[in-house]
Amino acid sequence: MTDDPRAGVLPFNAEAAPPVGTLERRVLDALWRDRRPHTARDVLEALREGGDPVPAYTTVATVLGHLFDKGLLTRELTGRVWSYEAALTGCQFSAAHMVRSLAETNDRQRCLTRFVGMLDDADRELLRSLL
Repeated sequence: MTDDPRAGVLPFNAEAAPPVGTLERRVLDALWRDRRPHTARDVLEALREGGDPVPAYTTVATVLGHLFDKGLLTRELTGRVWSYEAALTGCQFSAAHMVRSLAETNDRQRCLTRFVGMLDDADRELLRSLL
């Protein structure tokens, strides 16, 4: 996975990028922090380090399955245990959601104008250089 903005297309249709809930996002954040395969138990341990309430093991396993079903994770069975990895980087995920949000508007020009207007000068300059 690469975060180079010019590095090809996302692994799925960005306009169809699935929304995620709060716990799903926490699980994704845990996987993005440590880019290696994680079992449900590994993710549970990572969530314990965050200071937020820790869900049950079965909840974490279910969330990992849902994220896999949404196409946001890959998985491999080793013995009797699934190991999961993020299918895209955090930057790719965020970019896909920006594209998805833009696709939901009926006035793309106004939406983009407001988005650019909310950026600070450094981000506006970065965007200008990328275009």
